[in-house]
Amino acid sequence: MRFGHRQSTEVTPGNQVRGPAAALRATTEETAQLARAFESQRSVFQLLSTLRTRRMGLGYRSESGDEEVQDWSTGKVATQDQGPLGHVSEAPPVALSEVEEALLCWAALGPNGIALADIPVNGALSGSLSWAGRTVPSSSGDLAVDLFVVNDDGVWLYRPSTERSAPVEIGGPDDYAKVLDWYREGRTRVSERRPDVGWHCGPEGTRNVNPMGPGQYNINRPGSSWLVPVGDVGLEWFNQLLVSYEWSGFYLMDPETGDPAGCEQWIRPGFLEVGFPIPAFDELALMLHAGQVGCVVQNIRLACEDLGLGAWTMGSYADDLLLGAYPDIAKGLGFAFLERDKATNPSTTATCLGLPGVKDAVVVPSPRFPDAASAVRHVRERRYEAGAHLAREDNWSARSGGPHRPEVLEEILRHPRTYVADWAEEAAIATVEYIVAKHGCCPAYINPVRAKLSVQVHHVDTSFYRKYYGSSDNNSAGGSGGGGGGGGGEPYALTPAVLDHFPTWHPGLDDPGRQATTDGAGPQP
Repeated sequence: MRFGHRQSTEVTPGNQVRGPAAALRATTEETAQLARAFESQRSVFQLLSTLRTRRMGLGYRSESGDEEVQDWSTGKVATQDQGPLGHVSEAPPVALSEVEEALLCWAALGPNGIALADIPVNGALSGSLSWAGRTVPSSSGDLAVDLFVVNDDGVWLYRPSTERSAPVEIGGPDDYAKVLDWYREGRTRVSERRPDVGWHCGPEGTRNVNPMGPGQYNINRPGSSWLVPVGDVGLEWFNQLLVSYEWSGFYLMDPETGDPAGCEQWIRPGFLEVGFPIPAFDELALMLHAGQVGCVVQNIRLACEDLGLGAWTMGSYADDLLLGAYPDIAKGLGFAFLERDKATNPSTTATCLGLPGVKDAVVVPSPRFPDAASAVRHVRERRYEAGAHLAREDNWSARSGGPHRPEVLEEILRHPRTYVADWAEEAAIATVEYIVAKHGCCPAYINPVRAKLSVQVHHVDTSFYRKYYGSSDNNSAGGSGGGGGGGGGEPYALTPAVLDHFPTWHPGLDDPGRQATTDGAGPQP
């Protein structure tokens, strides 16, 4: 059983389901809840002082020793051995409301206006792929990270439009409803049920292989909203290649031979001058991706701390399995993968091509990018095609009203260094051709799509923390100051936001945290 409310959806071509049109405006109650979130009096410093994971949600369990059929995911029988934190939640799961999930998605990577684009033209301004501002930074404005939302209604891609109506989108109360509009309009449903991954989702016949992580017993459980940032690392790789070649003077070098990776003719002063090993460059792209995802995850955690929700950060699972690299074990999110020759794959890396028609990664070869030229030119033209921020036709910046004054924008568009040099494009294509010829794909040493760090959000099972944790009044680690525990002998894990969550955000539902328990946990609030 689960509770909570989501708006109905409408079917669009391609068997995808998108949220309702903007005509479905926020209700008076939803508007009040959005205002409550934006007008909270807690500062970011107060939120950081009590920021905790709170892994135990309503309907969850911990090392109870009981058999359980995970019919919401793998369908397997799972048993976590008995231990000192044994617990079975007495309360049924309660799904997040539409407003709660919309706020979290927006905090994660939602639209917030127009980027400043305060990069000198002679400082690689041409490397920027977008000036559409989001709540998190992205490498060269590539917006390569999207948010997949797994909830009781299935799997959704949250990707709001890159159009912006103002330099700062949320300027006051009249703008709060945009968060709900972006959520309803910017979602695409990619599955009608949760993915078939769960605890001990391993190969048949194995006893101790747990690719989803030993601590993830409650992963993907009913009532939870699993927010999974998925990054197109390939897009970041290709864009950084163009930027590095034109602006940094580095060229990719074969680590086995020490020779240039197909770009010999451009190695001379003022062009390409210093070799950079291909694996190190691949790792750089992965680091840029990880930095973006870290910001997404931290934003979600801070939002949950303010709302009084549990935010369980997870990273010890096999994201290849979650994406769908091993369909015999689990179909996962259904992403497509490239079959690679083991003899040429330098590190037996799985190569994800993306989710066809939903999130196609920049990787060669792939159905969308069969050769090096198609991928490099696609990435280059992202900034110049009609409607883009550096386009001469239907310019995004002029249409959006920023970030620069019109006369400044015109000067930027006239400047020759605003445009990626033809030689840099040619050198990049030659390099990609070299890598594909030797290793079978590009990028070669890393998976072009990653989903390694995520957050599962749920309503906190307060009975677990009352049962096992000391109060803020007598626990030396937690203390009683700084807006910590709820007082009155409550555990320091239970902040006022957690204790007041149901009366505040779900006034029509019974509050599981205020119901009598049978675990001898002590006084109830």
